[in-house]
Amino acid sequence: MKDRLGDVLACLDDLEAAFWKPYRHSGAGRPPKSPPGILKALMVKRFRNIPSDRELYRRFWSDPELRELCDIEEHEKPYHPSQLTRFRQRIGPERLERLMGDLVGRLRDAGVVKGEIVACDATFIKAYSKRDPKDDCRGYSDPEARVGRAEKGYRLGYKLHLAVDADSELPLAVIAAPANENEKKHAPKLIEKAIQATDRKVRVLVADSQYSSRKLRRHISSHGIKP
Repeated sequence: MKDRLGDVLACLDDLEAAFWKPYRHSGAGRPPKSPPGILKALMVKRFRNIPSDRELYRRFWSDPELRELCDIEEHEKPYHPSQLTRFRQRIGPERLERLMGDLVGRLRDAGVVKGEIVACDATFIKAYSKRDPKDDCRGYSDPEARVGRAEKGYRLGYKLHLAVDADSELPLAVIAAPANENEKKHAPKLIEKAIQATDRKVRVLVADSQYSSRKLRRHISSHGIKP
């Protein structure tokens, strides 16, 4: 895991200019924290299963290795949770998806991502909203969220549909959707995105019974992939 994380963070350095585009470079006000460093922090958070931005911030103060990975100098304060939030808002989902596509391409060209065996699955993401009193199946402050099956019963949120390179365990494609939508609905698009990300190198697709249907198996096989 440590080697893979190092490979990913090294490739991010090559994309540094793209991360600065949403930020102002001159004028009044404090200069922004390093956007590539902030993205590295968010990726480290996921790789190491750190539960929250505040916990990540706490660890920065006590872990010199973590600070070095995320481009935080010894004399600097670490990235505050509010800075992580502003980064997400400035970059936006469309720009972030393009940047992550470029990153996967660089990792593929470097041989870190092989892409021959791809695994698909979905995981529940909690919505930060209560249920709408007028419609118990949807969110109140987050109206796109829906009630769906989670690990323990049914909860309000989203499903993150993921296609992952089985060798490196790195994500190739992702689709976020309301929690009440089945994996089969998003599988064709997810698989197409994974095929594109691997430059059509996928040979085997692994998934659980939620993805099993004749229609989807035919779709997979039409690309020369073994389901």
